[in-house]
Amino acid sequence: MVKTEFTRSEAEAIRRLIEKRTVAERSEQKKIRDKMRRLGFYGSHWGIYDCQVADFDNLISSGEIKIID
Repeated sequence: MVKTEFTRSEAEAIRRLIEKRTVAERSEQKKIRDKMRRLGFYGSHWGIYDCQVADFDNLISSGEIKIID
């Protein structure tokens, strides 16, 4: 089951992890992706394989991901 609802704090954590992953060395990227997955976010579910913060925000804007309190 794919998670499509995230709390605000989870969404902020995912954004921070995406930012870290985009500048991390390749050897660190997998560890960061694993943290994202522990939060329930799998970019590959939406066909995103080099996820940027804008990609995540677009999923929220489109309603594919919902932010809950």
